[in-house]
Amino acid sequence: MRGVLSIVRVSLRQAVGGKRIIALGLVGLIPAIVMWLASQHLTERAAFQRFHEAPMPILFLMVLPICALVIGSGAMGDERRDGTLSFLLLRPIPRWMIVAAKFFAAWLAATGIVALSGIAASVALGARSGDYGTIGPVVISVAISTAAYVAVFMLLGHLTSRAVLIGLVYVFIWESSITFAAPALANASLFRIGLTAYASMVAVPSDFDEVLGNLAPGTWGAVAKAVGITGLAVWALASMLRRRDTVSE
Repeated sequence: MRGVLSIVRVSLRQAVGGKRIIALGLVGLIPAIVMWLASQHLTERAAFQRFHEAPMPILFLMVLPICALVIGSGAMGDERRDGTLSFLLLRPIPRWMIVAAKFFAAWLAATGIVALSGIAASVALGARSGDYGTIGPVVISVAISTAAYVAVFMLLGHLTSRAVLIGLVYVFIWESSITFAAPALANASLFRIGLTAYASMVAVPSDFDEVLGNLAPGTWGAVAKAVGITGLAVWALASMLRRRDTVSE
């Protein structure tokens, strides 16, 4: 267990180290700034509506996937590209536990950044309307979607050095365009997993259904999807590492 905790600690430091945390932190300020500037002189109800028209889409369509992509793809990808993966695998720890530790560190780092971004936007809403009730649901929904994103991008980062490019195509073309044009494809959208949980906890505006596509609100269903995606990604990566051991022998 000490070895696993050591991997988590080192991986967490790698994920938030250097200029990366500054850049992602600045991106995370955008929803709060937009909320504050776009809600001046609005009524409480109008401010609540505006929160779901601008800050929430920015949070889930830009801040969350970018943070998850940068941190998730580097969790295993940086180890492979820097040649340090072999040293990591020398530890007498089951491969799935190594992958799970790397995932947990990446998820914790990405969730922390995005959750703070969501909290800041919710506080800006509260300052305008007096209602701070979105803070909890935002944090929960962010944690759920971030888990799914990080798991997928971590696997992608291990498979290819073009993970960031592929991830950007997925986020900004597939999720931001194609799935909106074809609501039947909403199940293939990772940010909507968290939003289904959010919609079950908050009395969202009626036009929020357009964002969800054909998905129904539900917190536990969203959690189950995120856990399933995470489990599959960890299993797939662990299997690849075990095959690597076999080839090395």
